[in-house]
Amino acid sequence: MRLLPLLSLLVVISSACNDSAAPSHARDLELQTIDSLENILFVGDGSLSDRNAALVLVKSYAKYYQANQPDTLAIDMLFKAGEVSMGLTNGDLAVKYFATVAETHPTFNKAPEALFLAAFCEETLKGDAQQAKFFYEEFLKKYPSHKLAEDAKFSIQNLGKSDEDLIKMFEKGQQSQK
Repeated sequence: MRLLPLLSLLVVISSACNDSAAPSHARDLELQTIDSLENILFVGDGSLSDRNAALVLVKSYAKYYQANQPDTLAIDMLFKAGEVSMGLTNGDLAVKYFATVAETHPTFNKAPEALFLAAFCEETLKGDAQQAKFFYEEFLKKYPSHKLAEDAKFSIQNLGKSDEDLIKMFEKGQQSQK
């Protein structure tokens, strides 16, 4: 099991951190664990290097959020849980976390992106065009002048079209401009 060595490494890292700056309480320890997992997981190109560790990180983000909900950092952790879940191609979890950020914390600075990403994950990871359209339309109602609004409109217009259909449309558009 690959998770056991990773957890052992986390214990060692946490112990090393305890020598220089002992965590004042459980929250600091949770943040150290998350930071350690992030450092282990995200290699130079931003890709996830270990799927099991990524799942542990998602659970750590969600746990931190549950324990510290009113905190902006906790909301950001939930957004990150959505991002990592999306990277793992786990559409159900990604949508759950993004939708929670968007619906429960509408004043959070990443709430618009969270709603857009919920729609994107419904479309691309789950293949649910109807639910994707719902989220895209909700996005356009709430954030009509957001930088992603044009992307949302394009996505609604092209829901259910294959990549081949989109390429043909693009090529046809290019030829008509000549």
